[in-house]
Amino acid sequence: MEVHPLLGRLDALLLGEVDEVGRGPSAPPHQGISPGMRDGSAHVLRCLKVWFELPTDVFHAATAYIDTFLAKMKAQPKHLSCIAVAAFHLACSQYKQEYSSSHCVPEPQTLVNISQSRCSASDLNRMEGILANKLDILQDTSTLPVTCLSFLRSMWEICRAASDRLEISPSLPSLPQHILHQLEILVCDSSTMKVRPSELSLALLSTEFQRITGSEKSATSAALMGFIAELQKYCGITSAEFINTRNLVIGILDKYNGESQVPHRQRLVWKLSNRTLKHLRPTDKLRPTLPRICEESPDRLVSRFRSTSECSLESLSGSDNCSYNCNFDSCRTCLSDSESDIEMEEPRTWAKIVASN
Repeated sequence: MEVHPLLGRLDALLLGEVDEVGRGPSAPPHQGISPGMRDGSAHVLRCLKVWFELPTDVFHAATAYIDTFLAKMKAQPKHLSCIAVAAFHLACSQYKQEYSSSHCVPEPQTLVNISQSRCSASDLNRMEGILANKLDILQDTSTLPVTCLSFLRSMWEICRAASDRLEISPSLPSLPQHILHQLEILVCDSSTMKVRPSELSLALLSTEFQRITGSEKSATSAALMGFIAELQKYCGITSAEFINTRNLVIGILDKYNGESQVPHRQRLVWKLSNRTLKHLRPTDKLRPTLPRICEESPDRLVSRFRSTSECSLESLSGSDNCSYNCNFDSCRTCLSDSESDIEMEEPRTWAKIVASN
């Protein structure tokens, strides 16, 4: 693959980056909406992307629409959730039209229900029209905006073509999926809005090249870092800007990866009411021992009860003058004032008792 056509694609992206509003040092602050609110909406869109199994292009386009709209217009915090789902639906429609994708565009009502935004389907459609009008988006002909994803893909393909031309081993594969996930994490952080998309993509690319080559110095490491230096000059990024952006990227990724590896976590304590405890402990009222079971039949009477040491069948034995066919109500031998008056035999199984009869 030739490098020069890919550089032409990068030139077009750089021109689109200049016209982008909502990112960079000159971006105005969001009035009334805090960075935390914006980041929360971005994370919701990322969850929606996973839920509907949509490509990452939809997520980046939706967040770009949100940032551009909030930079141009003054919005209240209560409208942010509606703006987010409207931008997501708009990005889905544009992606399906531009790439003729087989992915289905979520229905407005389904999108509202799953996102749990406090708006209706008609509110979403009306907000989507406002977004398209204010951002000068023609839903029938417009393409997806220039995002960090656009620069990352272009820079990766340039480095891949250059490494193949120089026969660097091992050659670079297609853009790995984990880099796309890392870019989504960076975009969800509002602190990355102060840098250009090209700076953010190049800084992430440099961290990936450093991970591939490791700490050892080799010909492959020198070549890949040389590609980063050339792209930095080509995009007009100063060394100070690049170092600051790279440190920012490393800090965000380390914080994200460290959230699941906290060595000390507070033990979860459940506080329950007494009424709830009664429902959760149904065995509190059970007796430790079971009562004696009496079984009667026309031919015999056998009484069994649980011993104090183990669960075994106990046979009731009377004197030699008593039989199982006696009248139990009138036989003095079978009568006893308490269980202690009953003479116990060794435990015998039910089969032995029946056989003895």
